[in-house]
Amino acid sequence: MLKIAFIEDSPLQLKILQESIHFRSDIQCLLAVESVENFWEALPQRTTLDVIFVDIDLPGQSGVEAVPSLRKRFPEAEIVMLTQLEDSKLLLQTFQGGATGYLLKNFPLAELPLFITTLMKGGALISPQMARHLINYFQPKHAATDTLTAKELQLLQLFSDGYSYQETAGLFNISIDGVKYHVKKIYSKLNVNNKVDAIRAIKSNI
Repeated sequence: MLKIAFIEDSPLQLKILQESIHFRSDIQCLLAVESVENFWEALPQRTTLDVIFVDIDLPGQSGVEAVPSLRKRFPEAEIVMLTQLEDSKLLLQTFQGGATGYLLKNFPLAELPLFITTLMKGGALISPQMARHLINYFQPKHAATDTLTAKELQLLQLFSDGYSYQETAGLFNISIDGVKYHVKKIYSKLNVNNKVDAIRAIKSNI
């Protein structure tokens, strides 16, 4: 039988989590507490746990701060952050501390038993949004300037120096619509929506 624990500061959420596995004979909730401090106080000696679900924004010690000590006490357990916080920095912090999963609280809780089974079969529990953050972190970073032509960089430099669309059009000897066309391409390449963000994205490379 799988032994799990929940650390969640919302009494209602805690109740729902417990109810989601209530009818599973292969999953037993040993602890359901509202803080990390309560977890350590209520933890029986020599108890083993297979999965620990931890909220991040907790009273007292945060879930992020708790992960290393949980990992030390339960070296074989799966430690899954269960949170509303879609934050790439927190994702990396918790993983570096010893967490093995990061779930956002935007899934039907009826699916939780299936998630636990998937986890114990060797799968990973990480929300798709957070998986994308993880991929972006490990993929090679390319300078913003790598995607822009020399003309596009010159145009952005002029905007950075305070030139207007009309002034830029005159210097490039093109129409204002021509400038707008180039600006649209720049926004697309840099994945931004305005001049300020475009200049900020390439400022260190101009």
